[in-house]
Amino acid sequence: MKHLALLALAMLAIAAGCKSGADRSAVAVIPQADTDSVASPALPDTLSIALAGDIMMGTTFPDSLAGLYLPPNGGREVFADAAPIFRSCDVACANLEGVFMAPGGTPRPMTNPKTYFIFRMPPEYAGLLVDAGIDFVSIASNHTNDLTDGGRESTRRILDSVGVAYAGHKGICESVVLERAGRKMGIAAFGHADNTLHLWEYDDVHRIVSQLDSVADIVIVSFHGGAEGTDYTHVPFEQETYVGENRGNVAEFARLCVDCGADVVYGHGPHVTRGLELYRDRLIAYSLGNFCTPVRLGIGGLCGHAPLVTVNVDSQGRFLSGKIHSMIQRHGLGPCIDTAHAVAAQMAALSRADFPASQLQISADGTLSSAQ
Repeated sequence: MKHLALLALAMLAIAAGCKSGADRSAVAVIPQADTDSVASPALPDTLSIALAGDIMMGTTFPDSLAGLYLPPNGGREVFADAAPIFRSCDVACANLEGVFMAPGGTPRPMTNPKTYFIFRMPPEYAGLLVDAGIDFVSIASNHTNDLTDGGRESTRRILDSVGVAYAGHKGICESVVLERAGRKMGIAAFGHADNTLHLWEYDDVHRIVSQLDSVADIVIVSFHGGAEGTDYTHVPFEQETYVGENRGNVAEFARLCVDCGADVVYGHGPHVTRGLELYRDRLIAYSLGNFCTPVRLGIGGLCGHAPLVTVNVDSQGRFLSGKIHSMIQRHGLGPCIDTAHAVAAQMAALSRADFPASQLQISADGTLSSAQ
């Protein structure tokens, strides 16, 4: 039901001052369209949130290989297993690993083209997010700069046109508030790249998260941080660096977000999963890894683990329950249901190792509960 009015959201976003290039550093509110003329029912006591990691559905870069790195059938099947889960929740969030842009543009300088790719997704692929039921994407990843200024501006414009909310560009779109199930859901996104809100700039973290907490019922924070690869599945509880870049102290950052009013915090960036914890009765997922990267990115082994986490919170944002929906990526197909629950088992082991004092319980099928 939540997506009956998605086609109208682009116009609502514009009315709320969210046009690409407009100053969205102040909180922008995108209301859910009223589809019922009768009196509104009582507000629900429980709100459901879906969380996923990196999405890069295919790239047309370089021009000479434009058709090589695209999934079959225009990508229409890449969210086939995930869409029913996204649509079942009040709000669904993920990370955009790249830009939406027509062929062309100025690519960022690459110090090592063998290890850094340019991700230029076809503009029409933005519609796949809507079809899947995704409401919000972070645009604070390092790949937001792949096509420099033109890529960032094109991405915001295209997301506006299909009605998918976003945040993460410093001074332009720092946060957004969505109205869902009669509640205001405030969302912010942080990263480590140029032009994004940095997760180590704690004055900005405090300002943005506290501001959202003052106007929203539920606050969600997304972050792109941590070192990359299978050697970095554990949370180190210190500042991380990778290829000479500051990737933040993700535990310090995430807990600060909760201290400032965040109710759910989810991370991505390492291209592998990390553990989860309950901190002050709020859920923190430290990395959800790659989610839908069916071409170009490596998805073998742990890099193919693609959890979709759902969490239920009460009206104050306190954790009630949830589930790690285990998925594993298949080349060209995206995330596919893993009936063996291997992804949940891996994340449970990481959670026990890194957060032994956490009250979060993870069952064999990925069900999340609190020991309290």
